[in-house]
Amino acid sequence: MKVNITNLYGMSGQSTALIAQNDVTKLAKQLGFNELSFYFYDIYSDSQSELNTRLDGIMASVAYGDVVIYQTPTWNGREFDQNFISKVKVLQAKLITFIHDIPPLMFPSNYYLMPEYIAMYNQSDLVIVPSEQMRDKLLAEGLTVNKILIQHMWDHPYDLYLHQPQFARKLFFAGSVERFPHLSNWSYSTPLEIFSPVQETGPETNVTYRGWLSQPELLLELSKGGLGLVWGVEEDPADEPEYYSLNISHKSATYLAAGIPVIVPSYLSNANLIRERGLGFVVDSLEEANRIVENLTEEEYQAILERVRKFSFLLKEGYFSKKVLLDAVMEVLT
Repeated sequence: MKVNITNLYGMSGQSTALIAQNDVTKLAKQLGFNELSFYFYDIYSDSQSELNTRLDGIMASVAYGDVVIYQTPTWNGREFDQNFISKVKVLQAKLITFIHDIPPLMFPSNYYLMPEYIAMYNQSDLVIVPSEQMRDKLLAEGLTVNKILIQHMWDHPYDLYLHQPQFARKLFFAGSVERFPHLSNWSYSTPLEIFSPVQETGPETNVTYRGWLSQPELLLELSKGGLGLVWGVEEDPADEPEYYSLNISHKSATYLAAGIPVIVPSYLSNANLIRERGLGFVVDSLEEANRIVENLTEEEYQAILERVRKFSFLLKEGYFSKKVLLDAVMEVLT
């Protein structure tokens, strides 16, 4: 018997979806799991026979009665996903569905597909979801799987010597300004450094663009000191899509892995974890975020840094992923 885990290839190196699956698989292989590699492509170029042949090749190492951890979505469409699941069920393997994202919830125009995704999830022996809120949402949508585990936080495995963060009243934002255009108009007193290609800004803004950086480069820059900002699409939290309260932020884990405190919105799914562990600040507006940084003392910053330092070790070593993966295997085999 083997434990297998799917992994994604073929997307841009900047894709969070690809980075997340690759990181989880890297940690799973440290536990002895076998990798099943998916490639991101236009599945409609395949006939049904060609798709079956492709999936048979991917699953050649899966034996009768194995455990298969399926990282979803594959971004190849639900037809690809359903064909894969059907082959897993034919082998009577234990199916663990590790949900990273749910397209019908991410994109309101695709919400009509939600019953089909729920039907796929319901074929699982166990489901891993990002948050308690996501669990409750899926149960309300018709999820019937009895065994559900919570991920809580993304890991960031790396092998780097980072800087010791120094006190600095500035904020970092790691994300495309095309998706978060209101941040390009940041005019508060706290400097905001955005890791994104340069955009047009007004004369009153207090923004510096640092360009896109690879994950190792980004961690090194962040670790010099400051605070990491997580924010959604709109400036007003009342306008936020529900998805931000269901999913977990990859950005917040990036900042924490780099060893710096975070400022996150109160609607974020794991805001309570940030608050309870003292890893930064939970706010209701960008104005409040600016005020907190303005008033932050070096002594307060150093106290938070010590808590973040211990937490970042967990992310660096992949303990959130390893724990939920091992718990999942134990649950389906006992």
